[in-house]
Amino acid sequence: MLGTYSMARGRTTTKVVPEWAIALKLRRVQLGISQEGIADLTGGVVSQSTMSSLEVGRQHLTDLAYMRVVALARALNWTLSDMQRVTGVDLGMTEATLVGEGSVDVYPLAAALDFDTPGMPVDHVAVAPGIQQPAVLRMDSEEMNGTGSASIRPGDHLHIDLSLTSPEEGKVYVVLDQDGVHVRQYTESRLGAIFRAENHDFEPIPAADAQVVGQVVAVAHPVTPLLN
Repeated sequence: MLGTYSMARGRTTTKVVPEWAIALKLRRVQLGISQEGIADLTGGVVSQSTMSSLEVGRQHLTDLAYMRVVALARALNWTLSDMQRVTGVDLGMTEATLVGEGSVDVYPLAAALDFDTPGMPVDHVAVAPGIQQPAVLRMDSEEMNGTGSASIRPGDHLHIDLSLTSPEEGKVYVVLDQDGVHVRQYTESRLGAIFRAENHDFEPIPAADAQVVGQVVAVAHPVTPLLN
């Protein structure tokens, strides 16, 4: 497939769109999903601009972080194996037969501000089973470090399902507000619906002021091996 672009003095040039990019666009169109729809289905992990860049080959599929590839495959109703087979792109994920299975990069908590530019990963771990749209972030705050059942220590790995954005009582979520990224437990209180911190040094966030990124469905405590 060729794209035509106007140039100075009436001249035109053509740019060949890679076959893998054509396959992505064809799949999206076949499913009747817009580029904005992909952004919605992935919870913003794959933005409209990223999808546009992929479909013309301006950005390569292999440039995406693992969690973004997984999110895109799921939005297109593909397994990772399907995506590799149809696009012809070797994603290095031949062992992952179901979307959401396998391993993922771990990013700092601040990556939740913009999954398009998550920065450098800090680890690579097996993702907890059963997560529909996985992401793993490192806990970089003291706000949930307490003595209750929802306590989460700095350095813990948060296994997040980005598809779960409707708050439920007692569940823990990664949320955004005007001050940045937070990890909080949702509850209905006498103050109304809030996201509370386990550490009482942190004020609760009114639910109306927060944007839910995803639900923390599992917490892993990395173990640092002892050196002899």
